[in-house]
Amino acid sequence: MNKRRIASYICFFLAFVLLVLAAAAPIWRKSTPDYDEKYDVIEGSGGFLFRARGASSDELGDFSGKNLYTEDALSRTVAALTSIAGKLRDGGCGVLFVFVPSKMTVYRDRLPGNVARLYSAERKYTELLSALEGAGERTLDLTETFSRIKDGEQIYHTASDDLNDPGGFRLAEASLSALGLGAPKETDYNISESSDTDYPLCREYRNETGKTVPNRTLTLTEKEPAYEEDAECAFEDTYATVSAGGVGTLLVAYTDGASACRKFFSPSAKRAVFREGIAADDAVTEKYAPDNAVLVICENALGKLPRDTAPAPTEEGVSSTPAVTDVVHSDSDRVVIFGTAEANSAITVRGGEETVTVRTTNGLFAAEVRVPVDGTAGLSVTAKTDGKAQSDPVSVSAEYDPGTGYKNVVVGKDGHLHYQETVPDFTGETAYPPETLAGYVGYIRSIADRIHSVSPDTKVIFLVAPNHLTIYPETAPDDLYAMRSDVTRLGQFTEAFRDDDKIIFPDLTRELTEALKTAPFRLYNKTDTHWNELGAYYAYAAVMRLISRDFPSAAPDPLSDFNVFTKLVPGGDMANFLGADLNAVNEEGVFVRSKNGLASGINKDYSMNFENAWFSDQHEFTVDDPSLPTMIMYRDSFSTNLMSFMAEKFRKSVFHTMWEYPEELELYREMQPDYVIIERVERNLGGI
Repeated sequence: MNKRRIASYICFFLAFVLLVLAAAAPIWRKSTPDYDEKYDVIEGSGGFLFRARGASSDELGDFSGKNLYTEDALSRTVAALTSIAGKLRDGGCGVLFVFVPSKMTVYRDRLPGNVARLYSAERKYTELLSALEGAGERTLDLTETFSRIKDGEQIYHTASDDLNDPGGFRLAEASLSALGLGAPKETDYNISESSDTDYPLCREYRNETGKTVPNRTLTLTEKEPAYEEDAECAFEDTYATVSAGGVGTLLVAYTDGASACRKFFSPSAKRAVFREGIAADDAVTEKYAPDNAVLVICENALGKLPRDTAPAPTEEGVSSTPAVTDVVHSDSDRVVIFGTAEANSAITVRGGEETVTVRTTNGLFAAEVRVPVDGTAGLSVTAKTDGKAQSDPVSVSAEYDPGTGYKNVVVGKDGHLHYQETVPDFTGETAYPPETLAGYVGYIRSIADRIHSVSPDTKVIFLVAPNHLTIYPETAPDDLYAMRSDVTRLGQFTEAFRDDDKIIFPDLTRELTEALKTAPFRLYNKTDTHWNELGAYYAYAAVMRLISRDFPSAAPDPLSDFNVFTKLVPGGDMANFLGADLNAVNEEGVFVRSKNGLASGINKDYSMNFENAWFSDQHEFTVDDPSLPTMIMYRDSFSTNLMSFMAEKFRKSVFHTMWEYPEELELYREMQPDYVIIERVERNLGGI
């Protein structure tokens, strides 16, 4: 009897627990709602934010295994990495590849259910790891290590894919232990926690949803620093430290997301050399002759790894067979073929509606060909290098995905990719009738009136960055070039504000067109809609020449004060719009970097334009020179390549958050800026 009563009590208790759990389940589900795919940022549990996709990335596609390597892409990536490792080993250096899993992979339990279920064990990450191991390289995968400690230690920023200090510490600890070198000790550091609602991913999510989710991070600070900066290190993207207690020289090359590891590697070697990006820089290795090298590859940066693009060797007198690096549809009946070949080669694509021939630029090419809607069967690509016989053909095929639709990109001549949204400006469709133009001009002048009502001496500069097509009209396809108009909206604005008493309107079309005559390189990117750093330099010089009439010390620095150079980098936003693999579709990027350093401390990467989300936030800079003016700039993405130039020429400059154009009358009243600069790209003039 007692046993039956006890059993009944147990059953009753269990039933009660089940009822409570059933009632609570909806509450738990609501705590981490399913991810709405229209957003680029995913909100997880516990205050975690994850990036679903970016301007040149697809983190969710990588996490789900949707974005696997093609056989060719994988082999070329492995070839590039093993070549780098081989060069290091030839110099007597031990090499260790360290793989860092993404935050999504490590913190899958923090993801919404509909995202967590997409996880695939087979991803580009595991493909590359396995392929490098198969090639005989020494590797270290941190997935198990991070998964084991993730709940006890916060490995990543909560609102960033980057490692924070605990993640950097564990990366260094595991790597140094694998190399048999002295690892850092936890007792050597103090730990502190901080929170920041202005972190880039926080702001992006706030812009998307209106919700504020702060970034939480942990910082480890050395109790007694055991190293100092090596002042003799003067290489681009390179930083070095020296330590009295360390042994030998250690080279650490790392992709985006792993910079937090630097201070934990530093005490382990007499000299530690750090490079942003996995690259074999002969100058660095020759100067420092490292004893060991750690090459850190983060899962979310796989698209930035180098890839072997050298054409295959052929017999003497015959052109090398071109390497097709990617094939994408620009529309249902058009295919774009990207690739590499020998310099000074004519690339011919046959099998489409018509034969297409383009020439390489620094060994790179892009060719668009019209094909039947149902496929690209029968396409072939050959190369004919000057002075050599034609190469063997390469067969090309690509299946059209009806769900992708038109890509909003115009493929122009010489590999120039143009934003479809700029075409109406080029053809004059956006030109205004007189009464509409008068309304816009009156509105812009009223902005100046409101600024002058609280800050009478402020000068207002309206700065319009010309479209790519405006500066390079000759790169438009023939059918589009035939539609070119001499009457454009930008031209109308330029004339309307010429010698205006309230608005300064620099004629950047004239300035940049004139610069083309002497510029050492292109002024606009080819695979991206933005001007490059050289184009931005000429725009900066034009603006600062105007300002120097009142402030002579603000005159622009001559181009001779800068290193102007090209660097092979992943493609830009137009290539991304096409759906191209940005690591396969490269471009010779043009960069302008000060020989004398920057007072602002701005640190620029080598992306096409604004890979670093830092540039989109609001920033203030000061220069200790009372003879310089003050300035507030409202801006869009064309400003990112202007910032490092212009911040040096104002004693105080405020660069407002990108794409926001408020009228901050109280700020003007308080600051009394010498200049307010309103910058917009030509295609967005209608959004004033």
